[in-house]
Amino acid sequence: MTEVLQRREVDVLVVGGGCAGAAAGIQAARAGARTLVCEETPWMGGMITAAGVSAIDGNEGALGGGIYRAFRDAMEAHYGGREAVRTGWVSNTCFEPDLAARWFRDEVAASGAEVLHGARLTEVLRDGDTVLGAAFETSEGALEVRAKVTVEATEYGDVLDLGGVPYRFGREARAQTGEPHAPDAPDLEIQDLTMVATLRRFDGAAPAVPLPEGFDLSRFDCSTGERCAVPDPEYWNHKLHDWESFLGYSLLPGGLFMLNWPFHSNDYPAQGLFGDQEERAVTIAAAKRRTLAYVHYIQNQLGHPEWGLATGVYPTEDHLPLLPYVRESRRVVPVRWLVEQDVVPQDGSGVNAVLPDGVAVGDYYLDHHHDKDHRPPGERLGEQYPDNAPFQISFGAMVPEAVDGLIAAEKCIGATHIVNGCSRLQPVAVAIGQAAGEAAAQAALGGVPVRELDVAAVQRALVAAGCVIVPDREVGCEDPRFAARQLERVGR
Repeated sequence: MTEVLQRREVDVLVVGGGCAGAAAGIQAARAGARTLVCEETPWMGGMITAAGVSAIDGNEGALGGGIYRAFRDAMEAHYGGREAVRTGWVSNTCFEPDLAARWFRDEVAASGAEVLHGARLTEVLRDGDTVLGAAFETSEGALEVRAKVTVEATEYGDVLDLGGVPYRFGREARAQTGEPHAPDAPDLEIQDLTMVATLRRFDGAAPAVPLPEGFDLSRFDCSTGERCAVPDPEYWNHKLHDWESFLGYSLLPGGLFMLNWPFHSNDYPAQGLFGDQEERAVTIAAAKRRTLAYVHYIQNQLGHPEWGLATGVYPTEDHLPLLPYVRESRRVVPVRWLVEQDVVPQDGSGVNAVLPDGVAVGDYYLDHHHDKDHRPPGERLGEQYPDNAPFQISFGAMVPEAVDGLIAAEKCIGATHIVNGCSRLQPVAVAIGQAAGEAAAQAALGGVPVRELDVAAVQRALVAAGCVIVPDREVGCEDPRFAARQLERVGR
């Protein structure tokens, strides 16, 4: 480890300032804990800001509570109402990523949480089976932060890895989880990453994006029906969209377009993100080349030179986001796993059984991004999952089975590969983060180990903050019956 030049002590340390990390920092500080959020990039908000995924997936209607609801309301108010943010058919809430970054920055500051940008995690501090904090490399040198509770909110699950906290990576076998749709044997398949690009329509031709050296544009064939040698949706396992449908997918306010297209486009294998720092950098660079090549393809092969990289959106020289969109990370081995049977109704009712320790909710489908699933017949990965229903996140899935002093948030909670398809989405990550922040504050201020927390007290505080802990389309958080109904549903 680099020689420590600075030492800090806080109640709650949040490692990572993404969707979950920002929300955890806000909620922990609001609950009275001395809170420090350490984030490597200059922006808070992760997926929906620094990674450029500025179109929300799921948690519509009454499921949008707490900090997430405040965020969504702010976006709608800024643009002039709910219809003003329905600019692309992929989402009912679209926005400019830099606007969202400013919102998270201001909300974290207003909460009283401190944020340290440019902090790269280098070590996790442990004493036996207890995490005591973490060390970082910063612009001012090495920093050691001691904390009563640490929240793992990185995009990659790096605290788990550096801290020696047991985790899983890849697909579990059916025998491990009891999930009907898990494969026979475990493997290292994970969801693809995407290096998103934010594009703008220019008057006349946009600045040309050159083709990266050695890149074969044939890999983009059939990304739309405009250019497709085998125009057969069955052959490719996806609909062949025309240009208007492709463009309408993710138009954003402000005349922007989010390039995050799942078919023969800019999805990229993510396994290299989980090697050493050099391998991660190589993988991100390769993902950027693929995205730039696709922008070149749009301008030339698809015949739309008016679309190019938007400048001034991100504080980057290449005009691309600060982070890749990471859909799946290392996942903690928890007190309680979230498995397929928790999100897919088992009794034919179409409604999942209530989890008594639920602390967050989601409603997105089991959405897995694998370029391998859009190959010719016989070459596909072949993942097919049943319809799920609105679901809960169990507090037990956020608590490591073997390590104290740590709460897992973001995409590294104890959800199986299958469940990660619906638990990874941005609104769910914000809700998980808010729950993690409240639990961390209660544990730190009460001097109670995380695994011994009174979950009912955490739930009561979350419901008081407008968070939804049990899916309920009938009674939203603005309804006077909301709190009593939510707590009754979990037996409180």
